Amino acid sequence: MKKLKLVHTTTIHPQPPYNFDYSVHNPSHYPTPLSKWEQGKLWFSFRFKDKLIGIKLENQGTISKPKIKAGFYHESKLDDEYVVFLLKEMDYRFEFKQDYSEFYKKFEKDKLIGKVLKKFKGMHNFCIEGLYEYLMIAILLQNANIKRTVQMTNAMLQNYGDKIEFDSLELYSIWKPERILKVPEEELRALKVGYRAKSFLRATKDYIKLNEFLIRELRDSELRKELLKIYGVGPASVDYIMTGVYHRSILNTIMPWEAKIYSRLLGLKTTDPKQIMVFLDKRYGEHKSQVIGHLFMDISWKHKYEKVEWMEKLLPYA
Repeated sequence: MKKLKLVHTTTIHPQPPYNFDYSVHNPSHYPTPLSKWEQGKLWFSFRFKDKLIGIKLENQGTISKPKIKAGFYHESKLDDEYVVFLLKEMDYRFEFKQDYSEFYKKFEKDKLIGKVLKKFKGMHNFCIEGLYEYLMIAILLQNANIKRTVQMTNAMLQNYGDKIEFDSLELYSIWKPERILKVPEEELRALKVGYRAKSFLRATKDYIKLNEFLIRELRDSELRKELLKIYGVGPASVDYIMTGVYHRSILNTIMPWEAKIYSRLLGLKTTDPKQIMVFLDKRYGEHKSQVIGHLFMDISWKHKYEKVEWMEKLLPYA
């Protein structure tokens, strides 16, 4: 375990409106020792440019005047050039400079989602993980309930992840691609991850052929082609990656289990994915992904504190 010390602090001023808690935490994500959230604060491990650091974000502003104190923890001082690139990367992953004001103005009086938008005004899309971490987490989530996924995640992190301690917290970072490729498939299977052992290795081999930063510049169609080259990435999961990791407003595929949830959230009588997509296209057009994101975030927070029974039954990984 590496013990890290505070080596740099800075202040971040996100583009308003910005709601800190709704923009750094999603209750629907399963619990991992990769990050920790509590109201107004977020701690997470962050591997960037071959350095593993700990980051702490603290909310010090309001929705209309956002302000975040950021603390960076490392074994030694970070040079100024690294900090500049680090802040730029964080801006990309947390959308600090993204302006959603027009989106809220356009739909704030919408009878279906107006109240939700008012409640979640200032929510920015975010993804703490880079492409590789996202892929590994997606594999752990495949065909498993939360309890099983947590068990596999902890086993993999304890054996191959990197553990750090900072600000009186202990967190892990997802294993390096180069490290996992040296592990025999049989050794991974011994951790009771099943067929995922093969998936970890094959997806990792495909990942290292890509440059996840350069492909950010690609058009949606070209980015999709590149991501589909990765083992295990299909028509549905590529939407998640493009929306989450690459911050594209994408919603091309609705899975049957999602359709049942969307039907409830949208107040529709149909659970047919095609009909739901037609409805979203007609009513919200290019903003349909953002609309679904807000509705799903709303029900996720309700489910976290109130246990929405129908939601529990429809989630495939509950």
